[in-house]
Amino acid sequence: MSEENRTYELGYILVPTVPESEVATAVTTLKTALAAVEGTVLSESETEFIDLAYQIEKNVKSKKMKWNQGYFGWIKFTAAPETLEALKKSLDANLELMRYMLIKTDVENNVVFKKPKVEAVRDNGTPSESEESQISGDPAEDEEVHETLPDVVEDMTVEA
Repeated sequence: MSEENRTYELGYILVPTVPESEVATAVTTLKTALAAVEGTVLSESETEFIDLAYQIEKNVKSKKMKWNQGYFGWIKFTAAPETLEALKKSLDANLELMRYMLIKTDVENNVVFKKPKVEAVRDNGTPSESEESQISGDPAEDEEVHETLPDVVEDMTVEA
């Protein structure tokens, strides 16, 4: 019993360890997974390297990986609802995918919010020259200065 095809959107974040020259290949792998379940791509975004809002952890081959950056994109497609389970298994097996989300949508839903472009800089774990110039040699100068509150003395008088 085959239902009518529905429209879905696949939002994804690829791991930042994918070389920039291989991102298109990783996206093609996602489209191949869609084609394997007889999905038809309607539209897609350009994949962009972004800073994540929070650190994402994932177990990959028995190792806990942590990322603060990744390649974000989306693909809108049509597919039969009964094929989604096979698609999920294929996506779960893809080690280049950090996270993904499948949502049901409409063909007409083409709202794209333009946000100011902020270039994400690859985090290689070492401070840049501008960061090093901001670090002084005196640790006391690097500490934040906090407002000191007055001492509070409680009245311990007991009335009899």
